[in-house]
Amino acid sequence: MASDTDQDDFSFGEMFEEPAGYLPPPPPSKLVEYERPSTLDPPTIKISLLGTHPLWGHHLWNASKVFASYIDTNPHIVRNKSVLELGAAGALPSMIARAQGARRVVVTDYPDADLLQNIQTTIDLNFPLSPFISVAGHLWGHDIQTILELNDNEKYDVLVLCDLVFNHSEHAALLRSVRGLLEKNGRAFVVFTHHRPWLVEQDLKFLERARDEGLECERILEEYTGAMFDDDPGDERVRGTVHGFVLSYPS
Repeated sequence: MASDTDQDDFSFGEMFEEPAGYLPPPPPSKLVEYERPSTLDPPTIKISLLGTHPLWGHHLWNASKVFASYIDTNPHIVRNKSVLELGAAGALPSMIARAQGARRVVVTDYPDADLLQNIQTTIDLNFPLSPFISVAGHLWGHDIQTILELNDNEKYDVLVLCDLVFNHSEHAALLRSVRGLLEKNGRAFVVFTHHRPWLVEQDLKFLERARDEGLECERILEEYTGAMFDDDPGDERVRGTVHGFVLSYPS
């Protein structure tokens, strides 16, 4: 009879490990440029994007581009204010907020080293050595103290949530972060596209939950950009329209 030691030594691990070089390397990161009106400084924002990522952090989403344009058209919403972006990915709105004079910008995403380093690369490309913009990992609904410390232990005037509501299972956690990090007189901008038209109602439940938890909700924009992915199923007009809302506490 084999001993316990003999049985412990028997393993399929090496049998099913891929040999070195078996899997292709991941696509390299890429640099994209977002062009602002030529009268603005800087006229171009450089965005570093990962080659691929399971959390979809390798795309510059239409919602981010539409909200970036909205900030440039309405700079008063960020000027001299503290701005926090949740689930930032390419972090374009954060870059625009800083360019438009936000006094403090904190860019967050899931605490994954590749995601956070990529955001830091984008910061370095646009605002090298700036003490007024930083990146941090944040798991929605969990500890917010580190994020508050980056703003002198104050809650934030402006929160940015671009293309996050598709993650239906995380609505409650995301709202916990919003309520924990949004200043009493602040505003949280929620901008998104219904990428799966058959799940529109589930996307909108985020706004319903926000109202149920005491936040006011107002539509601020609706813009057709065309769909992110041409071959995806469902009504292209639905997949290609960006919607924007602002959440705030009652006056």
